[in-house]
Amino acid sequence: MQHASTGTGRLHKELGIPSLFSIATGSMISSGLFVLPAFAFTVAGPGVIFSYLIAGFLVIPTMLSKSELATAMPRAGGIYYFIDRALGPLAGTLSGFAAWFSLSVKTAFAFVGLGIFMEFLSPEINGRLFAMISCILFTGINLRGAGHVGKAQIVLVAGLLISLALFAGFGLTSISPDRFRPLAPNGFNGILEGAALVFVAFGGLTKVTSVSEEVKNPGRDLPASMFLALTVVTAFYFVSVLICVGVLDPSVLSKTGMPISEAAKVIAGSTGLTVMSIAAVLAFLSTANAGILASARFPFAMSRDELLPAGLSRISRKRGTPWVSILFTSVIIIMLLFLDFTQLVKLASTMKLLLFLLVNAAVIVMRESRIHTYKPEFRSPGYPWIQLLGIVGMIVLLYKLGQSALIASVLVIIGGSIWYFIYSRHRSKRHYALLHLAARIFPKELVRKEDGLVRELAGVLKERDNIYEDRFDSLVVDAPILDLEGPIDLKPFLASVSDKLSSSLSLPGSKLAELLLSREKESTTALRKGLAIPHIIVPGENIFSVAIARCRKGVDFGGENSPVRMIFVLAGTRDERMFHLRALMAIAEITSAPDFDSNWMKCRNETEIRDLILLSKRRREPL
Repeated sequence: MQHASTGTGRLHKELGIPSLFSIATGSMISSGLFVLPAFAFTVAGPGVIFSYLIAGFLVIPTMLSKSELATAMPRAGGIYYFIDRALGPLAGTLSGFAAWFSLSVKTAFAFVGLGIFMEFLSPEINGRLFAMISCILFTGINLRGAGHVGKAQIVLVAGLLISLALFAGFGLTSISPDRFRPLAPNGFNGILEGAALVFVAFGGLTKVTSVSEEVKNPGRDLPASMFLALTVVTAFYFVSVLICVGVLDPSVLSKTGMPISEAAKVIAGSTGLTVMSIAAVLAFLSTANAGILASARFPFAMSRDELLPAGLSRISRKRGTPWVSILFTSVIIIMLLFLDFTQLVKLASTMKLLLFLLVNAAVIVMRESRIHTYKPEFRSPGYPWIQLLGIVGMIVLLYKLGQSALIASVLVIIGGSIWYFIYSRHRSKRHYALLHLAARIFPKELVRKEDGLVRELAGVLKERDNIYEDRFDSLVVDAPILDLEGPIDLKPFLASVSDKLSSSLSLPGSKLAELLLSREKESTTALRKGLAIPHIIVPGENIFSVAIARCRKGVDFGGENSPVRMIFVLAGTRDERMFHLRALMAIAEITSAPDFDSNWMKCRNETEIRDLILLSKRRREPL
């Protein structure tokens, strides 16, 4: 008997807005607030407060882009999955390794910071050992399931935000305006360099998309949680750094490793120091907890796509967690605890900027490829300008990080490429959106008629929208589809449809055409402008068939509702009258959806017409 923990399958959907907000918030508020302000102050001066605002502004395009991609493709792996399906498996391999590495480094850095603050609170504690034990503890929480991680995250983030609110309340009254002169000793260039340095503080915002497969309602919850988290965290960043600059002497702020705690000491003495040090511990714990959750999803998703060994995609049947990937990632994080973080963190920041650049490009590719099963529930406003702004912004920040980080990134890209060509290339034969875009631009047959990506995204939509196949769907799958240019008169049209249906109904086409024409003479079946549902009773038992037709220039059904461009033909025996009514209701529900008429006319072929019907949201009857 197979052990429960060695199964494969789907991850459990356990996360809602509170958990997602806490994951995004907790992922941002750690070193970005409790350590980085001091480093950024050395290059930006008091203008570091604007560095945080600029960094927060520049993350908005990526947040919008990832919100769109995550609501269209809610799959584990987040940014890896998006880039892989948009730009191809080589780009996917590189982005997967980059995302895994950068997030693992950030998580390890959180554990290191946790150890440092614990040593400060209690010198008897061995910080490195405490970090290792904490990593093992949170690994255990992650193994129990995403729901448990989310609950722990809510508690940690709630305590952290309360502490920061107290810090803001007391600190704003203690600010000295003189400490802001000069505001920008190194000019705007210094502020921009500071923004590049602290940008990593906002990198955790979009981390929630890596667990999108485990979200109850991704279309609503993912964008809402990220918007809320960015607003709250940016406000706390601005106010907290404003207080640090306003209460600390520049010589102290530029050298301290604990700027928030030092500022709290100035404001409220040892009590303030202790409270904000505890808040820092909560911040590092929340980042570490969310970091294990998110980073473990990258090797899991890559393994599921055969870019990494199959064992990493194993899921615990009882808990619904990728247990092998969690354990492996935790081992990597523990190993990172013993390395020098100075260059690693800078490299991780570079990787994050490259990933954000690619994810903005991915939205452009997905949109311009015009894949009809790409249907995000949230669409980025300002397309494509907001994505182009994000790409340019990432390039500027990459330049500001310096040559050494870029060289290290090139080495990582070379290593990832070698892995792809040696291990992954012959295993991964997926289609991707860039091929669709190339097929639009160049007159070549680069994409097969039945494309794997189109079908994969259709499966994602069915799971996302909880669409299961009922009897009407099964009839649509087998239904003949006529895609006509027209215009055409009613009689020849009914003759064409009858020829298509004759074999499934075991009746001559001429007989069917006669029945359909007779039904139209009784009363027109053109129910509204542009839509007709001809339906007839045929002899026999247990027979029911559907035919679908689109006529771009219309069929003349007569009357005020002509010309008709959408036609559903129903033919069944008398004993199928109840299903006949259900089929009519299904068609009415499908065709009443917003933009259905325009989407019907935009379909490029029979496959897209069929998918438009099959992927429509409606009430379905169990088979």
